[in-house]
Amino acid sequence: MLLRIASASLWNRRLTALLTAFSIAVSVFIMLGVDHLKNEMKSSFGRTVSGVDLIVGARTGSTNLLLYSVFRIGNPSNNLSWQTFQALSQAKEVDWAVPISLGDSHKGYRVMGTTPGYFEHFKYGSRQDLTFRQGQSFTTTQEVVLGSDVAAKLDYHLGDELVISHGTGEVSFTHHDAYPFKVVGILSATGTPVDQTLHVNLASIELIHLSGGQGDHAHPQVQRHAAITDQTEDHHDDHDHDHDHDHGHVTEGTGHHLQPGSVTAMLVGLKSRIGTLTFQRKVNEYKDEPLLAIIPGVALAELWQMMGMVEKALALIALLVLVASLLGMTTMLLASMREREREIAVLRAIGAHASFVLLLIELEAVLIALAGAVVGYLGLAGLLTLLKNWISSEYGLFISGLPLSGSTLGYLGLIVGLAALLALIPAVLSYRTALSRGLSVRL
Repeated sequence: MLLRIASASLWNRRLTALLTAFSIAVSVFIMLGVDHLKNEMKSSFGRTVSGVDLIVGARTGSTNLLLYSVFRIGNPSNNLSWQTFQALSQAKEVDWAVPISLGDSHKGYRVMGTTPGYFEHFKYGSRQDLTFRQGQSFTTTQEVVLGSDVAAKLDYHLGDELVISHGTGEVSFTHHDAYPFKVVGILSATGTPVDQTLHVNLASIELIHLSGGQGDHAHPQVQRHAAITDQTEDHHDDHDHDHDHDHGHVTEGTGHHLQPGSVTAMLVGLKSRIGTLTFQRKVNEYKDEPLLAIIPGVALAELWQMMGMVEKALALIALLVLVASLLGMTTMLLASMREREREIAVLRAIGAHASFVLLLIELEAVLIALAGAVVGYLGLAGLLTLLKNWISSEYGLFISGLPLSGSTLGYLGLIVGLAALLALIPAVLSYRTALSRGLSVRL
């Protein structure tokens, strides 16, 4: 009977009740949306790189090494010598090693020199492989593979030519005009910094700097033979090597490979993950030059903790929006009390206990909050289901549907509980004053 009376009362004030329920639904939508996106971003952030056991670079802070090697943010304090890369890549514990070289850009997007092995070994998410939406990996020194964002924002297609610039700023006054690159591949969206990177052969980086930007005209024999594989095949005597860390050189051995003097960092995969900490310590104690090896997952977790204030701020904003809506519901109930004084007084006069009136007001508040919570949840779940493929293709963000998990049920329960708590204010006031004022003669 109590539920029937509460439903009839709300229907009699349906416009006000619907608007209040809608405001709560919007608040629930925002709160659950912020929480879900925060969790998805945290999960995605932690999976920016996977399948890589260690990242090795010149000794610096672990956060700085992670930022410039994975997120392409900032610059290294120093480089890693090519001789050290060779030595570490041939260590017995190492299964594969991929060098990366940064320092150039194209219209604000970072250019990364690497080897074809990068596309084979670098993974993201739950060990997902990099895939080509169009084309293939580079095979020569004048080919480039674009991340999905670069191709979309700059409207590049297979076969287009582009010129990279020295430095990492959006505006550069040094362009390698004589050494254009042809687009041969476009990667699928990953939701990681890979999407905003141009990938070229490591030899390409050395050629354009070795020749002073003159490309083929300076070293035609280098252009003909330059190719760097993801594994170093030959050892060379000391007299075959130039130890300059800033410029590459051509080895005259059997491979005719253009070898760089240094690289920015190297990605390492070990034969056994059990020995990760041991090899990390070995690298950190390397005697030939100061190095730092970090475990990507650990470094990513540390970086996310540094962003904890942003996470808390988003949660606080969502909570404040919810509280504002619940206070609006309380105000609505208080405003309706004067209109309902006679109704409540009649109920009291025919024998309804004060607790009946209190429970009636409480039930109305719970019904409004419950309706708003359910509509807000269903609206968010439906929108995510409809848009997740579009968000993935347009922005590279892989957002799962909204599960009806224990956490979500806990939020919905909290909303209904807060509504019931705030509704005590108009409920208590109503049964205290309604009988005396509701039955009095109004002039």
